[in-house]
Amino acid sequence: MVLLGVPRQGRRGRLPLSETAPAPLWKRLIWMAAIWAASVAVLGVVAFVIRTWLRL
Repeated sequence: MVLLGVPRQGRRGRLPLSETAPAPLWKRLIWMAAIWAASVAVLGVVAFVIRTWLRL
């Protein structure tokens, strides 16, 4: 049975989206820390721009 062009699931259930093993914990933690640091830096730049703009 096909509904809206999507075939029905078989007996095996859902298909995995990723066949590879997840990255090691230390790599995931480094990525999380890097994303956090980048967001803090961007927030600081935005705050600096707003403060500069309000002083004009």
